[in-house]
Amino acid sequence: MPEEILAEKDFNTVPYIVGINKQEFGWLLPTMMGFPLSEGKLDQKTATSLLWKSYPIAVRGQEIFPLSEGESQTLDRRGTRPSPTYMYEFQYRPSFSSDKKPKTVIGDHGDEIFSVFGFPLLKGDAPEEEVSLSKTVMKFWANFARSGNPNGEGLPHWPMYDQEEGYLQIGVNTQAAKRLKGEEVAFWNDLLSKEAAKKPPKIKHAEL
Repeated sequence: MPEEILAEKDFNTVPYIVGINKQEFGWLLPTMMGFPLSEGKLDQKTATSLLWKSYPIAVRGQEIFPLSEGESQTLDRRGTRPSPTYMYEFQYRPSFSSDKKPKTVIGDHGDEIFSVFGFPLLKGDAPEEEVSLSKTVMKFWANFARSGNPNGEGLPHWPMYDQEEGYLQIGVNTQAAKRLKGEEVAFWNDLLSKEAAKKPPKIKHAEL
């Protein structure tokens, strides 16, 4: 199983890039769940109604959390390995995003792919900042493909992911940062640990 392989560190030590977008499924998922598409704030009554409507019967798997438990575990386990590991958060809204998507959704699922493959350069009328961002992203990825290190001359420094949890914020102002979504992760860890403590201990039943 992949989880056992990671726990035992029984894998090749090759350079690795992993990342998320700032608002993964920030448009598609709310639409699927029936949330109104609005750039304004939801009032408490509407928000409560929508949350109860989509409330799971029981605690689901890691897919419900803002930062995937699987991703963070993968990074933590790789962090003790000698192979270079790099993490990023993509924070840009492409100019060709759907008009139906609220302008508050920045860095939706898959948005970074367009920069990786240079779509803004082919589009013709993309803003200069978007073209520049795409060139920067392509340089990072090309450097990594060649050498296993995305860093290069003229590029913002991309720190390796280690015990300090350094990562790269990719956007108009591409820069290094630490502890991706640290406050959100701390909130969920605290909430889940408190909820787990409320549950009665499981009683083992002996077979007859």
